Amino acid sequence: VVFRDEAWEGEKTRQLTDTALDAVKDSGLFSTLVPERFGGSEVDFHIIPQLIRELAKGDTSSAWVTAFLIHHNWQFALYPLDTQEELWADRNYALAPATLAPTGRAERVDGGWKLSGRWQWGTGVMHSQWALVTAIAAFEEKDEMALMLLPMQDVEVVDVWHTEGMRATGSNDMIIEEAFVPDRRAITYQQISKREAPGQIASPNPLYRLDMLALLSLDATATSVGSGERSVELFTERLHERKLMFGGQQKDSSTAQVRLARASSIMRTARLMFDAAVHDLCAPLRGEPYPSPAKRVRIRMDCAHVVDLVKQVLALINDGAGASSHFLDSPLQRFRRDVSTLSGHILFDYDRAAELQGQMMLGIKPPSGTLF
Repeated sequence: VVFRDEAWEGEKTRQLTDTALDAVKDSGLFSTLVPERFGGSEVDFHIIPQLIRELAKGDTSSAWVTAFLIHHNWQFALYPLDTQEELWADRNYALAPATLAPTGRAERVDGGWKLSGRWQWGTGVMHSQWALVTAIAAFEEKDEMALMLLPMQDVEVVDVWHTEGMRATGSNDMIIEEAFVPDRRAITYQQISKREAPGQIASPNPLYRLDMLALLSLDATATSVGSGERSVELFTERLHERKLMFGGQQKDSSTAQVRLARASSIMRTARLMFDAAVHDLCAPLRGEPYPSPAKRVRIRMDCAHVVDLVKQVLALINDGAGASSHFLDSPLQRFRRDVSTLSGHILFDYDRAAELQGQMMLGIKPPSGTLF
């Protein structure tokens, strides 16, 4: 309800409102994936995407920011214990944006790294005390992608977030110039993928050894699923209420009935695929083996396909909801804009996901350095 009520204000200010942010803080959601030793809930991951899906029924952007800030606390748990203690010394969560693209460079210096670069897509940056950025760094004379953590006072935020959709995420750019990052705040993607990051070794919980990109993909996908489900509900209500210009109610129109049935069926397909992907990723939490590379690629493909299905649902609804649904106070148009915008995220690059899936199915080895 808070996300729904704050959605318009968030769009105008281009960031999560204080009221919405405080509601999430008070709920305890930010600490759900924080280890119990630091006061977190350390819940099984399968709960999180479903919570995000429900939140997205109020507002896609607000749910997206919430999902990412929860996920980034999971990433904090991959760092050495002394870094975790630093992060969670004052409260049982910390807020930080995080980036995937390695658009910075870290040079080796005594005791750590000198980091410089510019990063886009800083979801959560307007509310954070820390920043997680991906940089290229030479570990043992070999360039690797590294996830580097540093305080926000070392980061310049550049206001670039003027977008059609997902306006309330405030995902502005970040510039860092020759900031020092100690060794304890740098881990490599290779360590994470091999489940050899310091925090993964320190914790007995398989939660922290789940695939990082798959977790993020499912959290992000959840926002589209909730948006689509709520749009079907709103469209149903609208058909009951809307009177047609030439007489009668829209609910009595056979074309409207067919359109609603099609949208509902496609949405149900998306939900079933989404739930199956969450179930597959969480196999280790049930004592089963970790998903194979082929299964992780399939989860990525499923996420991209789910988002594509939701876009189909919203297009059907958009074409049948009438002109008044395009007013800015209509949540239907906001859901459509938001899902259209989030579908451009690299996690949902349909062509790339399908290419990887096809390669796996045909036994073709993906290019070196491919993340999945």
